[in-house]
Amino acid sequence: MSPPSVHYSGGAALIEDGGEEVEFATPPSVHIDHLDANHDDASLRFRKIDNIVGLTSSRGLASRALIAKELHTVSSDEPVSFVEAEGHPSWRKAMEEEMASIEENRTWSLVDLPHGCRAIWLKWVYKVKRDENRAVAKYKARLVVKGYIQRQWIDYDEVFALVVRLDTVQLLIALAAHEGWEVHHMDVKSAFLNGDLKEEVYVEQLAGFISTGHEHKVFKLKKALYGLHQAPKA
Repeated sequence: MSPPSVHYSGGAALIEDGGEEVEFATPPSVHIDHLDANHDDASLRFRKIDNIVGLTSSRGLASRALIAKELHTVSSDEPVSFVEAEGHPSWRKAMEEEMASIEENRTWSLVDLPHGCRAIWLKWVYKVKRDENRAVAKYKARLVVKGYIQRQWIDYDEVFALVVRLDTVQLLIALAAHEGWEVHHMDVKSAFLNGDLKEEVYVEQLAGFISTGHEHKVFKLKKALYGLHQAPKA
């Protein structure tokens, strides 16, 4: 099998491989020339946007703006950090509501970090809730634990997923239908966070919500938070 042939034209390389041409565009002039360590230290290759999505004037192709919108997993209306959100009144209110809910649920208590223990970091996750007309219905801020830094057998033991078996649901519905019973569906808000923790877990205070005069203290969790490996077992 012969290797693909390479032709250079106008600063771009055309590679013919099996009858198909692949164009690699010249890097932008403002881009630093990085080397690709995995491919003989050659310069990294770049594609132009028109090589990927085609000409936007072509019939049957989505507009470039629509493609860009679909490729974004996070809305531009949703901040990705506390620094971005703190200056926005709506996001600030959403964070205060989340903190008030946590305090009301008696999720934690402020303590000194015991010797030999470490506190886990927290972070905010922001989400814009929209109605059927795509108008903003609510700004939602959720506090989560960076559970990915927890180490199994050191910070937690077994992971348990509290999920009902589908066979059990089908059996109950069939039994109710046979006996003529009424079936009521109920959803408990934040039920995942109502369980009491048996393990000792400490988390850092949050920027913007640090208790005055207790800056050196941490929170000891009494109940679970999203992202915590112990949460499903609580």
